Amino acid sequence: MPAEPFTVCKYGADAESTHAFGGIRNFNESMYFNFVDPVSQLGGLVRIGNRPTNGYTEISVQLTLPGGAIAFRAGRVESTTNDGFSGQGLEFIITEPTRTATIRYRNSVARITHPSMMAEHGRIALKNAPAEECDIELTYTATSPLFVTNSDGDCTPGESTIATDHYEQFGHLSGTIRVGDRTWTLEKVTSFRDHSWGPREWASYTGEWSAGWLADGTAFSAYGEYLASGIRVSAGAVLTPDGVAHRVTDFKMLTDYAGEAIYTGRHVAVIQAEGLPTIVADGSIRHFVPVTQRTEDRAVRIAQMTYDLAGGVGGWGVAEFLRPIR
Repeated sequence: MPAEPFTVCKYGADAESTHAFGGIRNFNESMYFNFVDPVSQLGGLVRIGNRPTNGYTEISVQLTLPGGAIAFRAGRVESTTNDGFSGQGLEFIITEPTRTATIRYRNSVARITHPSMMAEHGRIALKNAPAEECDIELTYTATSPLFVTNSDGDCTPGESTIATDHYEQFGHLSGTIRVGDRTWTLEKVTSFRDHSWGPREWASYTGEWSAGWLADGTAFSAYGEYLASGIRVSAGAVLTPDGVAHRVTDFKMLTDYAGEAIYTGRHVAVIQAEGLPTIVADGSIRHFVPVTQRTEDRAVRIAQMTYDLAGGVGGWGVAEFLRPIR
């Protein structure tokens, strides 16, 4: 008999498939996997977003390499369907819904020594960067049930248009990653995944998101968003080692980041969750990768980073800061 769905929210095994888009303008069905290996300092983000009403699928492969460089590929494939997650050599296969998945990639990546170039000169940086072959073969295994950050399943806590349905999950990755002539073997490396669907407007969000793993086995996913009125709202969940999900009631990022191409400040987050003492996630940013998303009337800087926590907490994580730049 199949195992019971591994979930503590309204989404179960049937939600792992793609969904009908019904002509929704700017429909996006997205799945991604993040990971950080605190030992080798290898990190990564692999994402596929299907936009059938816009006529394409978007693919991102971003590996943060030891020493500060990144290996990067982003592109689009023409598509008007929403039948699965694949494109440009990247493929996600849900092998056991709510529990395991396979991640494969066979294509080239650009090795970018100075990621700050991606902010305003991404095309130049990619054109001039050396291309290297990249092979990824990873197995994702869930270590937490599927959970939501808002009870209604919305992706973010505020007014932004990112997704109307959304769940997340913590797990670990095992397998191999090869970039050029160097291969890394991952053994139960901490990972986080996300699956969302519905209309998406990148430029509608201003705020921060972070997923982290503490030394005691606690994990968290927290969102903070600024409404048009300037009021900040929060959402998220803290998963304690006993497997219980505690709703985030307040998430503050103590930062002066305003969308610059380079940021050398600390990563300091203050998280409050139901039934738990305050978590102060204070640490240093190891990799910082600024990416720009533009629409006709707005541009937003998506600053992606990995960080190491200190301050008596210990741990590591990934984060995104989204800032309007026009």
